[in-house]
Amino acid sequence: MKIFFLLFLLGIGVISAHEAEPQLPFERPHAHDSLRIHSHLGLESHYFSEGRDALNGRSFSTASFEAGWRHFATGLWYGTDANQDYDEMQLSLAVTQSYGSLEVYGGYTHLRFPIEGGDDNELGLGFSYADLPFGLELSGDLYYSFHEDGLFAEGAITKGYDLSDTFSLQFVSRLGTNHGYVSDGHDGLNHCTVGIGLDYQLNDELSLMAHVTQSWALDRDLVYEGDLLLVDLLHFGIGIQWAF
Repeated sequence: MKIFFLLFLLGIGVISAHEAEPQLPFERPHAHDSLRIHSHLGLESHYFSEGRDALNGRSFSTASFEAGWRHFATGLWYGTDANQDYDEMQLSLAVTQSYGSLEVYGGYTHLRFPIEGGDDNELGLGFSYADLPFGLELSGDLYYSFHEDGLFAEGAITKGYDLSDTFSLQFVSRLGTNHGYVSDGHDGLNHCTVGIGLDYQLNDELSLMAHVTQSWALDRDLVYEGDLLLVDLLHFGIGIQWAF
């Protein structure tokens, strides 16, 4: 167990944030002085969710549309697997407030699963704090599922590098913990990840993104059916983003 905490602390040199990790449904909400709109198309080698290889090895494609204005943000996200026998749609609304280098947000997400015919509603809270030594950013997210009556929490440390006006790298360490959100999985520490993301700006509107992420399962217990997909996993993704 200690090795994973060490990796989490050292991983500030090896992981990515949302802009370079296309599979994450929505960018963490930020306060903007003007209207910001962007859309995204991406392809993932796996559907990595709550530390799990959620589709058991199948690749996953995504599309999203997000808008932010002042303290408000909204987004529509859709994902489907390579065999098109699983799909998921999310609609998100959020409010953000800034206090110097600290940003906090609260949000609501409605999820629908058209093929399976189910749906869920979630509430989320989160923060980011950018004024840390060495240019590090600390962030955390907590979300609650009404359907499962459970929580999932994730903390991250991020470090970004602008290598040129058009090319940047982002490194991130994440640590997740389950508290009934994955209802058939174990409670407690769930996974730790390290990875690297790249963002290349083609012009003022278009950018290319890619990421490679390694995840390690924590305290996997095969007594729980939900832990069968909680595995050590190397996964990657590519995407294109259009800002307008």
